[in-house]
Amino acid sequence: MNLLIVDDDIHTLEVIEDSVDWQMLGIGEVFTANSASQAKRIIKQSKIDIIVSDIEMPKESGLDLLIWIRKEALDIEFILLTCHEKFEYAASAIKWEAAGYLTKPYDADIMELSIKKTIAKIEEKRRLEESSRYEEWISQNTRQEQLHFWLVLYSGLIKQSRERIKKEIEVRRLPIDSDKEYRLIMTKVTDYEHQLEELGEELLYYSLENIHSNTLCGNDENYCVVRKAGESEIWLLTTIEYTEGTDVKSLCSKVTSHCSRTLKVKATCCIGNPCHIESLYEKASVLEQLVLHNVVFYGKPFTEDEAVIPLSDEMQILDVGKLTVLLKKHDKVSLLNYIKEMIRLKTSNRTLDERGLYMIKQEILQATYAHLLQSGIQATRLFYDETSAKLSNKAAKSSVDMLRWANYLLERSFGYEKEIAKTSTLIERINTYIHEHYMQNIGRNELATIFFLAPEYLAKLYYKKTGNYLNDYIREYRIERAKWLLKNTDAKVSDIAQDVGFDNYSYFSTLFKKSVGISPNEYRQN
Repeated sequence: MNLLIVDDDIHTLEVIEDSVDWQMLGIGEVFTANSASQAKRIIKQSKIDIIVSDIEMPKESGLDLLIWIRKEALDIEFILLTCHEKFEYAASAIKWEAAGYLTKPYDADIMELSIKKTIAKIEEKRRLEESSRYEEWISQNTRQEQLHFWLVLYSGLIKQSRERIKKEIEVRRLPIDSDKEYRLIMTKVTDYEHQLEELGEELLYYSLENIHSNTLCGNDENYCVVRKAGESEIWLLTTIEYTEGTDVKSLCSKVTSHCSRTLKVKATCCIGNPCHIESLYEKASVLEQLVLHNVVFYGKPFTEDEAVIPLSDEMQILDVGKLTVLLKKHDKVSLLNYIKEMIRLKTSNRTLDERGLYMIKQEILQATYAHLLQSGIQATRLFYDETSAKLSNKAAKSSVDMLRWANYLLERSFGYEKEIAKTSTLIERINTYIHEHYMQNIGRNELATIFFLAPEYLAKLYYKKTGNYLNDYIREYRIERAKWLLKNTDAKVSDIAQDVGFDNYSYFSTLFKKSVGISPNEYRQN
């Protein structure tokens, strides 16, 4: 196959051309062009199978070149490069059937994966075009039939008996020996949200399957890796023939490393013990539970024999009394060290699972919320920010995530308590907020929400430090603003009432007269 790189930046052309092992990918010749017009001349003179093109170029863009190719009905796959994640670009790429849409800065590993996927697409298309009869399609598309077989097997749609599975293999004409033993590798992929947005669903899934197939099965084309979706994770099931002496764990280490390095995702692999083909469906359920329970192996490979399902019915892990004492002292270092030590103990005796981490999280929350409540701080509002939600959702996934969340929780709690302790600073901030938002519907409850405090606590604190009731101060400030507007503008009195936060004119007039001694109209005349 031949490939053409199009970019008006000569340096980018050279980087792309020199950073990819084209021969390894099966690319025979690589052409380059620094404009769409030059690319068209090359296309007319040489057979081009794939084009990698920048979108934004002078005169004719990469999209213009793609549209020209489609209108000319040329059989060329197209991969677009861009510095901007503009929706209209992505929409146009889909409309004109681009094979890939990659954002800069340029990443050689991602480029290789995208080209591999595109080559597989071309080869698949060519194979299908070579025959139209179903029997011929079966003989030339063993890969799809084999993948479909594994998918059906792990979906439980084939009766779990060796004889029934053997018949299914024979009907599909697959090179699978039903009498051999197999090993299932169950992989849980997490932290993939950014790459899903960056690469798109199709390329991300292809990349994950390619890493597993290449590393575990020695095939660039996937014959044995099927996928299923979880609530917040991707599951990959790789089935390989059992061969005595093969260091499968070492191969899985390469998989987790490759996933982390190339795709920036976390992959946790559980390697099942050898079993016959009729036991694989049940094995999949067992391995999935082992991955979920054994968070100590998060981001690493482990075997079925290494895994442990905790049998303890303990109702409490942390000493909440000790947490309370350390919270009162604001001793963040000792708190984190205590949590870390308890996690280490459960890890060392191999009893740490997601349930255990969840219990630790709840005990930390219980102690922290109770501590903050004594200071009148409404914890649920204090931790309503995006960072808190993100870290909290991941806290029970691994010990690292748990400690990261606990650190943020304590940092934010102690930091806000220090602000509350500086009462004068807090009163100043409340008054400043009133001065900036007096025209809105604000009162004790609204201010309590803004400053993460209980309404009663806020009102008492304000009166204690200023000698004024909070709602009285808000009304007095509104009257002062109304006096200024009456004196310096020609606005109607009824409009001024609304401008300073009073919906009811009669109520405004009554309060004004009570405060100033005369009506708003009399004040303006004077």
